[in-house]
Amino acid sequence: MTNSKIQNNHNYDINNNNNPVDEYLQCLSYCDIHPKGIDNDCELICIERHLKTNYW
Repeated sequence: MTNSKIQNNHNYDINNNNNPVDEYLQCLSYCDIHPKGIDNDCELICIERHLKTNYW
């Protein structure tokens, strides 16, 4: 397999990474973490943006 073919396959995997759970977890990574857990408002925003349409 040539380098260009490997590179094309690698780009294909990165560009098609539209998994809602992965996007939700990435969104959570931007939320503030308090001693009692993740900021509720931020978590709800992530749920509404990435999971609600797909799972609720």
